[in-house]
Amino acid sequence: MNANLSEMDTRLLKLATRKLLDAFSSLQEAAQVCRVKPTNLSQYQSFEKTAFMPIDVIVALERAAGTAPLTKELNRIHEATEQSIGDRSVRDEALDVPVAVGELLAFICEATGDNSPAGARLSENEKRRYFELRHQVEQELRELDEAVEKDGTLKRHAE
Repeated sequence: MNANLSEMDTRLLKLATRKLLDAFSSLQEAAQVCRVKPTNLSQYQSFEKTAFMPIDVIVALERAAGTAPLTKELNRIHEATEQSIGDRSVRDEALDVPVAVGELLAFICEATGDNSPAGARLSENEKRRYFELRHQVEQELRELDEAVEKDGTLKRHAE
């Protein structure tokens, strides 16, 4: 993980990279409109790799694709950085929960798909990733609980 980005931001950037590359019929087609090879493009979207796409490559691919998922995600990260966590509303925190859950579900679907190395079963690496993503969902729910308690309009019931 990149020390300057949260694990969630890193994963969301990787997902945005996949979305951008999915706008092309293949990585070879995408490589024809930018300066990098298909193998590099594959690494930029891989959760297993720490490398991110260079800015000039993002610009070239987003222009060619007619969509800007990476630029939008980078903007979201920038805006979130400017906003103090203590100032986040219940609504802001609530909107983070489905993103974390969606990422967990997307991972499960990918990890248990027919093309997954371990097939329908999770490998040890996939199990670790599952628990990382599950922890992120729990963290988002805790942050929502804190926002609800701080807001005062809703009270948390004892468990």
